[in-house]
Formats: sequence, C-alpha cells, structure tokens
Amino acid sequence: MCVMIVCIISLNLHEMTLNKLFSRLKYTQLIRKRNCTIILRDHSGRFGNNLFQFATAYGLSLEHSCRLYINPNIIKLLNRYFEINLPDLLTESELNRTLPIQRIYTHCTYFPQLFQPNTSQHIEIGGFWQVQKHFVKQRDQIREQLRFKETVLHPVKKFLEAAMKNRTSTLVGIHIRRGDFLKIRRKTSSDKFIFDAMGYFRRKYNWTKFIIASDDKTYCRKVFGKTTDTFLTPNSFTAVQDMALLTLCHHVIITVGTFGWWGGYLLHNRNGEVLTDSKADHSPVDVNCEASAFFPPWFKFLKSPK
Repeated sequence: MCVMIVCIISLNLHEMTLNKLFSRLKYTQLIRKRNCTIILRDHSGRFGNNLFQFATAYGLSLEHSCRLYINPNIIKLLNRYFEINLPDLLTESELNRTLPIQRIYTHCTYFPQLFQPNTSQHIEIGGFWQVQKHFVKQRDQIREQLRFKETVLHPVKKFLEAAMKNRTSTLVGIHIRRGDFLKIRRKTSSDKFIFDAMGYFRRKYNWTKFIIASDDKTYCRKVFGKTTDTFLTPNSFTAVQDMALLTLCHHVIITVGTFGWWGGYLLHNRNGEVLTDSKADHSPVDVNCEASAFFPPWFKFLKSPK
C-alpha cells in the first residue's frame, strides 16, 4: 500500500516536472517564433529620462516576449543606485547577429501597434520615450528592478527618523524642479500650485509634515520655509537620495520634469496619493505630451479638466 502511494506521488511529481518543462519549452518556442528584440544602446537626457528609457525597453520586452539588449554602461550606471537583476540580457556579439534593426526615435508618442503579428522585428529605441503606456502593465516588475540600494537609503532613513519625531504625522514629499529649467527658459510650476497642493493635504490630515527636495534650495527656503511643518532635504543629499526620500513618504507632490515623476511612480506606499501639476487638460505643464500617455491613471490633479 505504502509502495503504491509512493509510486503515485512520484508519478504526480514527475508529471508536474514534465508540465513545467513543457511550459518552459513552449515559452522558449514562443520567443523564437516571435523573433523580436528590443534594443537600448544610448541614454539621452538626465536621470529621470534614463529611467523612462530603461522602463520602456524592459517593459516592451516583457509585454511582447522579446529578447532584450541594454548597453552594459547603462546597466552599470543604474546598478550604482538600484538592485538591477537582468541575467538574460543579450550580449553585444548576440546583438550583432540581429538584422535588420529599426530605430524609432520619440519624445512622448505612444505607439499602440509597435509590433505587427507574425513578423520579425528588432527595434532600437532612441530619444526620451516618456510614455508610461508602453510599460503600464509591467509596473510591479519595473518597481522590482528599480529598488534603491541600502547604501542610498541608509542616510535617507536616518534623516527621516530625526524629522519624524511625531510618528502620527502624515509625511508628504514635494519635488520642485527649477534650476536647469530656468536657465533654458522652460516653464516651471507656480508657487500657487505648490501652496494649493500643500493646502489639500493640510485639510485632509490633522498632522502633516512636508519635506521638499529641490535643485533650488535658496528659493524653497525663502518661499516655503517659513512654517514649522516644512523642511528641506540636507545639502549633503545627492539627487538620487532626494528621489529615494520621495519614494519613502506617505504622499508626494510633484511639479515639472521627469525626476519628480519617478519619485511618485516608485512611491512605496501603494495607497499614497501623487498630486501633480498640469495644464487645464491634465497634460504636462512643460512639454506637449498627451496626458494619458505621460501620467499614470493613479496620478491626481488639482485642476478640473476643460
């Protein structure tokens, strides 16, 4: 009787193992049949743009079951700050055997039909690719790759522990982008938007603390630093530590640019609110991008759409 039970269990386990093997084989055959590749050779712009490019390449490869090549220098850069773990990337020599390659350059255009069925496509992405729709279904996988390393988080956590003496306070991070935008005369968010956004959270919660991360701390101290509930990140913090701090807050207010966008997207609190500035139609203040392509559906707005 015991022998029979053991045999049955062994057969079931054997069957489960075979099923797994067949599933893997079927998946591998699917990729081979699809014969598609996503390629990211160059990174354009600054840190927030680099994250958009990485997330797009990784997200598209998952969505369409494509092979993925990312320049090792880009992985090396991101690995300084994040727990990147992508062991199955194509090598340069493997990529060189991939032909022909179609290069698509865009700032924030959404391509709903990027891949055609039953065709071999090898797409190299160029430009900023500031389109969350291209990786909207892969949010969890992207957040897993973009987990900040403890070396980045340690000083941030120490600062927050000191700032949050009242453990019952609601912590709201604010990112204010000004420095480089002012130099190139690119539109920035108004003081009114930031004060209105702070007022929104003050009305909603009894005890609120605001921590501002900005590339223009002099301006922020002058305009927003006159109340006891508002602090600035230390001068010793790097830009990456500023972003990490935003992700550890309960809620986030973001202004213009992609840096604050990622502070909201990577927010640890899955129930947290990301309140963003926008034009009247909810498109970004500083660029001509479609609202639904640029902003995830869980980002919120103060303005009512017209």
